Amino acid sequence: MSKSLEGQQLELLKLPELPDNGLLVVGFSGGADSTALAHWLMGRVQRERVLLAHVNHMLRGSEADRDQAAAEAFAREQGLKIEVLRVDVGKLARERGMGTEECGREVRYGFFHRLAPGDNDRILTAHNADDNAETMILNLCRGAGLEGLCGIPRQRGRVLRPLLGVSRKKIEEYCRENGLRYVTDSSNLTDGYTRNKLRHQVLPVLKGLNPRFIQAAAGTAELLARDRDCLMGQAEALLEGARGLWGLETKALIREEKSVRSRAVKLFLERSGGVNLERKHIEEALEILERGGGADLPGVRVSCAQGVLWAGDKAGCGPFEVPAKLGRNPIPGGKCVIISEKIPGKAENPGKIQNLLFKNELDYDIMTGPAASLPGGLALRSRRPGDRFAPAGREVTKPIKQVFQELRVPGPIRDSLPLLVCGGEIVWCPGAGASERFKVTERTKRVLVVEIEDGKG
Repeated sequence: MSKSLEGQQLELLKLPELPDNGLLVVGFSGGADSTALAHWLMGRVQRERVLLAHVNHMLRGSEADRDQAAAEAFAREQGLKIEVLRVDVGKLARERGMGTEECGREVRYGFFHRLAPGDNDRILTAHNADDNAETMILNLCRGAGLEGLCGIPRQRGRVLRPLLGVSRKKIEEYCRENGLRYVTDSSNLTDGYTRNKLRHQVLPVLKGLNPRFIQAAAGTAELLARDRDCLMGQAEALLEGARGLWGLETKALIREEKSVRSRAVKLFLERSGGVNLERKHIEEALEILERGGGADLPGVRVSCAQGVLWAGDKAGCGPFEVPAKLGRNPIPGGKCVIISEKIPGKAENPGKIQNLLFKNELDYDIMTGPAASLPGGLALRSRRPGDRFAPAGREVTKPIKQVFQELRVPGPIRDSLPLLVCGGEIVWCPGAGASERFKVTERTKRVLVVEIEDGKG
């Protein structure tokens, strides 16, 4: 190992150990960073495990073809495998209505992930300490919060960045000392891109104020990342503690500090389908949390009423009715109702009406035995005008709308909630359980168990 990187091995080894097997896909442009990364990796693992992945974005004409040829030559010289993808990113960006840089990033990472599908496969990119400092400054200029000021993550899923603690200067020294040839992207020498302008005009001033600015920025990113991880841990705990039958309990959220509450709400929205959520969207959701109401955010609808914050699919689903059978019963909206039969045991106590498991149990004998007077079979359907339901133990029959209100079922999902009916009569309602007529008693010989599985897993 060259002296240029030898003193920074502790930075490199902060990453989790690489799996003992699996493919290691290296994002390889042919520049100094990716060349040093590939060479460094060959000293740690068998070459058969290393796969170089080069993307020709077709943005720089003959120079892009030169870079591709250089990448292929490096692979031959080092005895490494290489995969090349040629994509007209400029044309694709126009078709998608995206910026060229954003589109190029999507193309690259999509390519990398296709090459590394296995659980033990890893993707390694050559981002360095200078890239990290530039990202922090750019995010600061855009008004980023704590997450953006943490810079580039060392690891995101199966993507690793081993050189994130090494400066660009050290990497170039490493290439020279090891006789490694690399290409230079001429577009990096101009101020045509915002990052280049920052690199050429802003960073020199900051380095003039502090020659070790790159290292200082890396240290700051580490400290901020610790704070972020602490807050995210608290947000996860809040999310779990506030979880209710239909969404999040607003009381638990509102009494928490806003820095934790906002992160918990963001996680909730993302896991409910939200995409590309910005600060303004989270602030809107927090306002809905406090005042009630609803709104459509990118990829997700959010509403708050009766102390429940709900988030889910914008589209929802219309009226439906499907035959019900023992086993799995997929229903519109991506959910699945699981119906199974069991023999009552001593563990069941018919008197525990408030037990959630018991409330998901029905007397199967009434549906199938000689005394059954209901025509037709079982079905799962959405609510209909005039529907009424008699919850077990309540000795009263109510409109299903009133039952939903008492259960605090969010408005957006009331038309997609599955009701189990037998011969047209509602015998089970999510959250309320069995009807009075179909409740389990000491005389019950067979029990029908009903559960709902969320398609989001």
